[in-house]
Amino acid sequence: MNTKPLFLSIALALSPLALMTSTHADILKIGPNAKVLTKADAPKHGDSMSSVAQKFGQAQSVKTSKGKITKTNPQITRWDYPHLSVYFENSHVIHSVVRK
Repeated sequence: MNTKPLFLSIALALSPLALMTSTHADILKIGPNAKVLTKADAPKHGDSMSSVAQKFGQAQSVKTSKGKITKTNPQITRWDYPHLSVYFENSHVIHSVVRK
């Protein structure tokens, strides 16, 4: 059985449905003094804990990895700020995530 005509018929039948999908957007109101943090403003890979603390202040919460710390299993720490999470391996940034 040749399935190409069947698939073509299904695709043609469903194409108007694909065009009719609606889009929507959320509207976010920000105060006049709000500062939007971008990835460029976030701590960079290799920055030290002290430089992050100096730039962003004290974190709202600090989470530390559990388990035995070894050379192949270093300590991972996450500092959470209202707009940002910073992940450290030992005492240096390995990743930062900007939350919107």
